[in-house]
Amino acid sequence: MSKLISVLVLYLCFDLAHQYRGNTRTNAEKEWDFLIFTQQWPSSMCKVWTHNKPNHHCVFPKKTDSWTVHGIWPTKAGTKGPFNCNTTWLFDPEQVRPIENELEQAWTNIEKETSLYNLWAHEWNKHGTCAAMIEPLNSQLKYFSKGIDFLNQYHMNDILSSANIVPSDTNPVKAEEVSSTVVSKLGVRPFIACEFEDGVQYLIELRVCFDKQLNLKECEGEHEVNGVLTNCNIAKNIIYPSPLPPANMQTVQLYKFVNWLQWFTL
Repeated sequence: MSKLISVLVLYLCFDLAHQYRGNTRTNAEKEWDFLIFTQQWPSSMCKVWTHNKPNHHCVFPKKTDSWTVHGIWPTKAGTKGPFNCNTTWLFDPEQVRPIENELEQAWTNIEKETSLYNLWAHEWNKHGTCAAMIEPLNSQLKYFSKGIDFLNQYHMNDILSSANIVPSDTNPVKAEEVSSTVVSKLGVRPFIACEFEDGVQYLIELRVCFDKQLNLKECEGEHEVNGVLTNCNIAKNIIYPSPLPPANMQTVQLYKFVNWLQWFTL
């Protein structure tokens, strides 16, 4: 009996130590300098998700011509991350229930074959637990609410359309004009992210940065070409693709109904 008790004590000590290690990291590992707020273009995200994958389908927000949130990413200058700052503080859907309907439209998980909460869980677990070191983002509700606030305040639909940069499969844009348009409205350069499919580069994300007081600032450590922060080939045209036609998309509301129906009929 005493041997069994000793084994149990050792196991509990090991388990507690493991949990403690997952719950804490050194301050140096958790430190970051600024936040990257990333908006994604659903049509481009859908192209990536479905490219050469016939079994993949996309879910779109009700307003299909709207940019959506990808994430708020704490970043140490010159590096990537930190990531997963508290592996015991996992995403809990109940914590964002008051804003779930807004999140479904503003922070949409495009990937139909994954869970409705998949993107939110990934963003909180990887990035939100690190962002939580500052008071305005120190809970799941605050973190996701701030993403909605940022989207409303710095919506790329409004910014780009002010310079007649609108989605089109036939009228490409240049990285320089996208950058200069954002600078004219926000006073800081965006990072312009492209995705390359079959020799074509698509505009997929636009990122702007904030300091710890949540003021806009210049992004640091990003790849720069001729004054433009981008991974795009600035010598080539960029397609800012039109929203997909209704036959190829599924709205969040329909997606939720199908998920509920599947659960109800089990």
